[in-house]
Amino acid sequence: MNMSQMSSQCPYIKLNLSRFIHRFVTRFDWTTIDLVYLKKWTVLGIIIGVFSGLLVIAAFESIRIFSSFFLSDMIRYIQPYPEDVANLSSDYSLYVLKPWLIPVILGFTGLVIGIISTKLSPAIGKNGIDEISDEFHNKKSQFSLKISFLRSFSSILAIGSGTSGGVEDSLGHTGSTFGAIIGRIFKLDQEEIRIAIAAGMGSTIGGVLRLPFGGSIFSLELLYRRDFIIKSLYPALLASITSYIISGIVLDWPSFLYVPHEFITKTSFQSLAAYAAMAAIIGIIGIGYVKTVQIFRKHFENMKIPLYFRSALGGIIIGIFAIGFPEILGTGYGWLQLATVGNHQLFPLWIMFPVIVMKIFATAVSNGSRNSTGLLGPSLVIGGLIGSALITLFHSFGIFMFIDTTSATLISIFAFFTASTRTPISAIVIGIEIVGSYTLLIPIVISVIISNIISGQNNCIYKNYVSNMKLQLLNAKKNNSELRNYLVRDAMNSDFYNINRNTTINDAINIMKDLNVKSLIVTNNEDKLQGMVYFEALSNVSTIQKNTIVETIMVFDPPVLRPLDPILNYFELISKTAVSEVPVVSPDDDKLVLSILSIRDIDKLLNNINNINDPILPDLEDSKLQKHITNNLSHDFSINQDIHKNNKILNKLRNYWTQ
Repeated sequence: MNMSQMSSQCPYIKLNLSRFIHRFVTRFDWTTIDLVYLKKWTVLGIIIGVFSGLLVIAAFESIRIFSSFFLSDMIRYIQPYPEDVANLSSDYSLYVLKPWLIPVILGFTGLVIGIISTKLSPAIGKNGIDEISDEFHNKKSQFSLKISFLRSFSSILAIGSGTSGGVEDSLGHTGSTFGAIIGRIFKLDQEEIRIAIAAGMGSTIGGVLRLPFGGSIFSLELLYRRDFIIKSLYPALLASITSYIISGIVLDWPSFLYVPHEFITKTSFQSLAAYAAMAAIIGIIGIGYVKTVQIFRKHFENMKIPLYFRSALGGIIIGIFAIGFPEILGTGYGWLQLATVGNHQLFPLWIMFPVIVMKIFATAVSNGSRNSTGLLGPSLVIGGLIGSALITLFHSFGIFMFIDTTSATLISIFAFFTASTRTPISAIVIGIEIVGSYTLLIPIVISVIISNIISGQNNCIYKNYVSNMKLQLLNAKKNNSELRNYLVRDAMNSDFYNINRNTTINDAINIMKDLNVKSLIVTNNEDKLQGMVYFEALSNVSTIQKNTIVETIMVFDPPVLRPLDPILNYFELISKTAVSEVPVVSPDDDKLVLSILSIRDIDKLLNNINNINDPILPDLEDSKLQKHITNNLSHDFSINQDIHKNNKILNKLRNYWTQ
């Protein structure tokens, strides 16, 4: 080929090359990289992570101070810490100089926490992760920084004084609160605020447990469930890593658990079968653990005593049992470390099994009595103790000798964590982080899957309002295909009730009771939509707050529908928000409310279609979910009435702690 021929083909070659590059770019969609998203969430993720890291540092130091004062100085109980276990000599023995002080101190701290909850908000004593899930799905990020900080303080006080539980749940709520505040400061939309909430929760939990990847994945999996959205991953990971770095630098990089790799044996087909058998046992025990927590939660809720006596009573009960089993005091991470390394001289088998039972009991009592303690940490501790005890028992009978104690303990932690929280993906990630390698990856995956199946889809220590409702509603939608041809206007009616944003909470409560409704529209003087007030939102309102206006608890940006929307949009909407009553607004003015669409309206439509009178769709107002909410609300009303009768000694706090 001569030069003239080559030059004549150059335009052709250039054209083909240009087409190839265009196809390449188009095929992989490189042009859609959202640099604005990356810049925005890099800044916000770091800000959230820095705050979470500082919160973790403050929590660690505060727990150390309280622990040193209450447990070391007053009770004279020297508990093992994870970082000190390797240095403990065989001469160490568990000794408590003043065991009779344990129920006194726990009862006193429970009383302090109860008084704080009584005068400020009953939500302070509730589980932090439960509250995050409720706010995340139902209340549109109406977090209170004051309440969240007081919840964390109460949790730190309880754990520092020896109450069984963990601080992760409450600190996670504070991190979420800060995420929501950052979202509002930077004027993020509602979905972006939800991402900030998840990032705040994950970064704080990841910092506390020293598991940055596991903490972030756990928050996303728990909050989003099957709707695990990828755009939340980068902010959550960045915030969690930042929190880990900030807290690690100051706290000298403590690890959650020391894992001696020289103790871990190679995985074989025999060991896989043994791990699977243990995972099945742990899945069954996980069911018992969740049921125990639920039983004690219900039992304490039904007690007809003032709130501050309830938490004090829980502390006294735990303290009485801790006289005989001081191992149940606090987080128990030190005892988990002893079990992981198989130190049976300091933590023998004959004491390990009763400690497991007592730890489950104490954690359930603490959670039920609203002592602000969490359930996440104890789930890890209890799971590890079960695994160490089981494998030691098997070894004593010559069974499963090819499995080492360290591996069995670790596998049990992740299997029990899955059975208790319904978060298998984060359990696997946490497993890899704790082990520090892929040595136990296959056993972890197998054990997590088996325990997840055995424990069942509804076995969770956290109240999962959304997943139960979502499953129920989506099944109803699937079984009623005739709804596909109908619009919102075919089911809506013009009956709804509205109030002004300056209406007091007490008046709103009375209106709801008189009208027997679950929600009220909040409008301005021109009858334009400003927000919604939902019945369940009132469960967190204390006595002194009832004279404040509904603006403090209303949802400012409620989900809405329009008359010409497909009626199936209603199901999609409430399956994501867990709100069963949705305003219908004008097509021309999204602030003009025409109706409120509820499940009862759609049920009437289906009755007309099928010429029947029986309900077709699940009645959410009569479901277990709504009964639970209503019971909680009515119980909180009775609590507040009791509080009102017994609040004379606490009236001075009224002017200092109002919303």
